[in-house]
Amino acid sequence: MAYASAGSIEAAHYNGFVTSLNAVWGVGSGVRGIGQTTTLAAVSATDSVTASQWATLLTRLKALSDHQGNDGNITIDSVANPSAGDSIAIIANIATDIGTLDTSAALSAVAGYGSAITDTAVVSGNFKVTITQTNTLTFASADQMRTFFNAGGKAEISWGLSGHTSDSKANEWAALATECGTWTMSGATSSKVGGSATGTVSQSITTGFAGLNGTPAQMFKQTQNTSPYTANYMQVLGSFSGAVLTLTSIWQDDATDSAYHSATNTNLDIVNGTKTTTFVVTPAVTTYVADTWGTPTWSTTVNTES
Repeated sequence: MAYASAGSIEAAHYNGFVTSLNAVWGVGSGVRGIGQTTTLAAVSATDSVTASQWATLLTRLKALSDHQGNDGNITIDSVANPSAGDSIAIIANIATDIGTLDTSAALSAVAGYGSAITDTAVVSGNFKVTITQTNTLTFASADQMRTFFNAGGKAEISWGLSGHTSDSKANEWAALATECGTWTMSGATSSKVGGSATGTVSQSITTGFAGLNGTPAQMFKQTQNTSPYTANYMQVLGSFSGAVLTLTSIWQDDATDSAYHSATNTNLDIVNGTKTTTFVVTPAVTTYVADTWGTPTWSTTVNTES
């Protein structure tokens, strides 16, 4: 019998809803799954669905909706949970609502965020060709890393140049650090936030953590916009292996200029000052769900300037 108004709620109907919800609520796979341990059990084909089981299903749906910030997009929140002894009734939109919550899996919109975990990589020498700053983010397990991002956690990178000699080349690098804004990666999306796009902005991977594998891939690149520096760029590469996410920030100076540098009274193509890449990871708030991903740790593994 089809699941429809005025019909009976059969075990097969209930179990279908349980399977779909558990895929997003529990460990799941891929972009689905936020690691919650309070998944629902199926009922046997000969059992009746009780008011308590129906209420628990609705409670899980409401918690997931609240966590995703999806209350305005589903109807479940306006439905009262049945109490023990009550007759249970068909909810016409439940399949649609579960589909909405499933589609929202791993997207960046969540109810809020917890406390950020920050690390910085800093070099203060003479920059002529390349700055490579690599940070690793380590979780207790691969599933904890995946569910961290599926639940709405995000990683961010931003840049800064300060204390440099004020010449055209260094000023352009300082401007680019600001123009890049903050690169942000969630479970299924990634993009720059803020800054400006005066140079050329490109991304090869836009699907966030879900688009990464063991091979470093370009997630963000922005070039300078003023001649003769338009060959210079900032770049982010991302990859993961097991329980470790690796993010690399590259400052690349490919311009064929030879500007006068007042700090050394020479025509060396260098930029002095403090060059900083800031790595931040922020978990989703745990108001409606449990923290099953733990606290990851940053480590700077490469921090070179040439």
